[in-house]
Amino acid sequence: MNQQDAENILHDLFASLTNPAIPTENLASFFTRDYIQIVDGETLDLDGFLQHAATLRNALVRAEVSFEKIIAQDDTIADIHIVRAEKKNGDHIRVKVIAFYTLRDGRISRIEELTHLLDGKDEDRDLGSRIDVPE
Repeated sequence: MNQQDAENILHDLFASLTNPAIPTENLASFFTRDYIQIVDGETLDLDGFLQHAATLRNALVRAEVSFEKIIAQDDTIADIHIVRAEKKNGDHIRVKVIAFYTLRDGRISRIEELTHLLDGKDEDRDLGSRIDVPE
């Protein structure tokens, strides 16, 4: 994978993730069926990730992602990005994310990610893996 392909994959993924007009089910096209994401010690499979995406959309008014660094080698992408978001209650958060993506057949099969809350309330430290439990 070349650098431009890696940048395109990540930009497309996060543009889709942060666009509430795109159904969360459509995000599955970026991932393999056996996808695994490990975020701050929490593990999500593909269904869990889609639930997480829905949770974010329910909690946030808007979010934007800016990339500080993207590195591609073979089937691996590493990046550092900053997420800035506004919650529906008016709070603002800023999170630094360091992530490694493994790809298979052009899709993401695994992400290992560490998040660091730069601005926001302690209650939002788990926003990188949070899944709301339906009532």
